[in-house]
Amino acid sequence: GELLHLGPPVDTGLSLHGGDLLLIAGGTGLAPLRAIVEQVAADPDGRRVTVVAGSRDVAGLYDAVTLDRLQQANDWLTVVPAFSHDPLAEPRERGDALTVAIDHLHGEQQVYVCGPPAMLAGSRLRLLAAGVPADRIHLPERIPWR
Repeated sequence: GELLHLGPPVDTGLSLHGGDLLLIAGGTGLAPLRAIVEQVAADPDGRRVTVVAGSRDVAGLYDAVTLDRLQQANDWLTVVPAFSHDPLAEPRERGDALTVAIDHLHGEQQVYVCGPPAMLAGSRLRLLAAGVPADRIHLPERIPWR
């Protein structure tokens, strides 16, 4: 009974800005952020990149093999998993992706968030409350289907 729209891939509205990056992904929201990591890898310029990848538990972590491979190949990249429902996770890895990511804020990072609508809904306010200036918060543009 759901309405499904099919079409070609479209731009998420995320574009790369200068400086260090904090990329916060929920579930498959990692895909466009991984593209940013790959863009930095193609033309390394000394920036540091931290990716916080959120999942309910270890088994549900999207594209974990690629994340591990990227981190092993690039010393400027740090990957931090965030597990919202895994009691066996390390203490600094417990919580939703945004909560874990706020512990990794530093300096003048550009902060990108991509994930399900519920995650995006309050992310701007939480980041502003954590001290991130509005011009350094980047969210995907939502595509109006109706």
